[in-house]
Amino acid sequence: MALLALPAAAQLQLGDLNSNLSGTISAGYNGDYGNQIDSDHSLAFGGAGTLSGFYYNPNFVSFTVSPFMNQARDNSAFQSISDASGVNLNASIFGGSHYPGSISFAKAYNSEGNFAIPGVANYTTRGNSETLGINWSAMVPGLPSLTANFQMGNNQYSIYGSDDTGSTDNKSLGLRSSYMLKGFNMSAYFSDGTSHSDIPQVLDGSSQAETATSSNHGYGFAVGHQLPFHGGFSANMNSSYVDSDYAGYSYDGTIDTYTATASFQPTNKFHVSVSTDYSNNLTGSLYEAIVGTGGIVTPPSQGQSSNSFDLLSMASYSLMPNLQTLASVDHRQQSFLGKSYTSDSYGGGLTYGRVVLGGNFNAALSLTDNTVSTSSANVLGFSGTVNYNKRFDGWATGVFFNYAQNVQTILITYMSSSYGYGGNIRRRWGKFGTSAGANFNKTGLTQEAGTDSSSQSYNASVSYSPWINLTGSYSKSNGNGIESGAGLVLTQNPEPVLGAGNLILFGGTSYSFGLSSNPMRRLTLSASYARADSNSNVLGIASWNNTKQINTLFQYQFRKMYLNGGYSNLVQGFSTSGLPAENVSAFYIGVSRWFNFF
Repeated sequence: MALLALPAAAQLQLGDLNSNLSGTISAGYNGDYGNQIDSDHSLAFGGAGTLSGFYYNPNFVSFTVSPFMNQARDNSAFQSISDASGVNLNASIFGGSHYPGSISFAKAYNSEGNFAIPGVANYTTRGNSETLGINWSAMVPGLPSLTANFQMGNNQYSIYGSDDTGSTDNKSLGLRSSYMLKGFNMSAYFSDGTSHSDIPQVLDGSSQAETATSSNHGYGFAVGHQLPFHGGFSANMNSSYVDSDYAGYSYDGTIDTYTATASFQPTNKFHVSVSTDYSNNLTGSLYEAIVGTGGIVTPPSQGQSSNSFDLLSMASYSLMPNLQTLASVDHRQQSFLGKSYTSDSYGGGLTYGRVVLGGNFNAALSLTDNTVSTSSANVLGFSGTVNYNKRFDGWATGVFFNYAQNVQTILITYMSSSYGYGGNIRRRWGKFGTSAGANFNKTGLTQEAGTDSSSQSYNASVSYSPWINLTGSYSKSNGNGIESGAGLVLTQNPEPVLGAGNLILFGGTSYSFGLSSNPMRRLTLSASYARADSNSNVLGIASWNNTKQINTLFQYQFRKMYLNGGYSNLVQGFSTSGLPAENVSAFYIGVSRWFNFF
């Protein structure tokens, strides 16, 4: 009754401060129970709101603060099976001046996270997280620009269905500057960062998390200028230093790279370019790329030097508006794993596009002849793509196909092959609509058995607005992955580069269904079901994993009040944990009211 009687106010202005506060306050009864937790039932109070405004002028200082308390799937739109609380803050400072800045901050307690297996539904984690970001710039006309940013964050989490816990902690600082001087566009940057991760070993049954630490700093310069014949050139120099430790293995090294490109377009139809790059630490570059994606691997041996050099020339010519020819010559030299290699590639191709049978048709084809110093035989490489999209009788359809054979990777002694195909279709008849789609992909290293990764996915939906909307999906995948703080990361790097101990074999399937409906005005109903089953193999240790989630929600609005209710269930387990699958359920029923406080 008190919630019904409370009035709403207008925007609040105090001197030069203009602000608005709106949000939802809720009260209700909730309960949770499971096979590994004590049953709990209680009255619950919570809500979510947004305070926004500015001081003096929106370009001077503007801000948004969004706190939330005791929000879960069964009583709100927050994606958490447990009651989550926290706050998100964003502020913009001096936005209309030469010195703009911004600050962002987010903190969450007891919120849901993900432990990923590529290609299947994510496994569920629970934990606390915090992030802070600060950005500032100096954009004074006639002077070099300067932008500085600082980022930090941490996350502590546990995985449902196991005793494993993990954490990540990272900090980074970046500076960037640019300046135009007599037609030369110049820029420079500096970066410094550290990270620490405790990686849960849930897939191999180890009770002890592996610790990974790394620090890196780098700097670089770039310059560019226009050239005759509508051309231009650019050159870059980058240097980075990596110091890391994982599972008792340490690595530190400097990686210097130099790149340069020049291009010309003497006519509207003809374009030509030449580019080159050099790295004094090829192995370190591969390792740095893996770590940059969040992957954790045993660092490479420091006993052997490595480097790479690449010289590439490309040309294109438009024979007609919808047909273009391509040509390329590539020379590469590399030294890694104690050996030196060279390769030469000569290639050509066509791209074509036009309207065919009332639809848009696009195709591309390329051929390359590759020679590598380790073999006297030539290797023919091929890649092609075809896309077709058309609308007819109210239907919108699209199909695609791509294929590649013997395409050079970053390492010249390894070729990759892949293919993929799929399509989609959709149609509406007034309030009724339907759609469906499918995708298939497979890729791997040509000469390396066991490096294949494949995935397939299907989706479909049927709706009759606003009465009902049905959705369904299915996916299947398998391949090689490496560990990260959020699960597995897909990789195709060969075993000699990563080492057998870093590769994790995985496979799995997942499917989901969803239903939402507005059967009457102000009433919303929704329900979803998702399940994933996967397996993994870590150095001969096999694990069978599964997760299942059910979520239901209803909401009925009367005046500014809402009657809310919901139910959530999570079942998740890992065979290597030695524990039964964890089964957690929660339900809620209560009321909430939206307010525009001021």
